[in-house]
Amino acid sequence: MSWSRNASDFSRIGLSALEGANAIGANDLIPLDQPMSEEQLRQRAKLIGTILEMRKRVQTLRDRADALNGALESFRDRQDQIQRRA
Repeated sequence: MSWSRNASDFSRIGLSALEGANAIGANDLIPLDQPMSEEQLRQRAKLIGTILEMRKRVQTLRDRADALNGALESFRDRQDQIQRRA
């Protein structure tokens, strides 16, 4: 399996995990106007922290993909220029 295929699979897994975390957050969290125990507050904070970290990682993957696509386009353009000169 090529590295680009691996990156694509990893990003898809990351996005599905993020979507799952958002779904859990929307459906299962106690509303903020209700009292919560210390453990519930810790769990909420941990879930929010996980979601924020996942978003950060997904954005990093997107940024890397954009940079690699730009480099690939430049490489192909340069190849075309070299072939036209030959």
